[in-house]
Amino acid sequence: MGSSVCTTLVEIGEIGRLSSSMKKIEKGLKNGNKYQDEEYRAKLKKSNERSLALIKAAMDIVVAAGLLQLAPKKITPRVTGAFG
Repeated sequence: MGSSVCTTLVEIGEIGRLSSSMKKIEKGLKNGNKYQDEEYRAKLKKSNERSLALIKAAMDIVVAAGLLQLAPKKITPRVTGAFG
């Protein structure tokens, strides 16, 4: 569970960093199409990968909390199985 929490924090930080660098690229292009810029598309792809990893880590936290029975009334075995 601890590693999933740390992964979540790392992914949030990386998504924020990528977002700020993408905004700088957008400002630099001004009138150009941002989707034709190779660097922008690479960062967008990386951001999408990081978002998927963030979702997976969040789901792993729910599974770990269910297996550890930290919230037995809210995270039932069915919920744990569904997220697993």
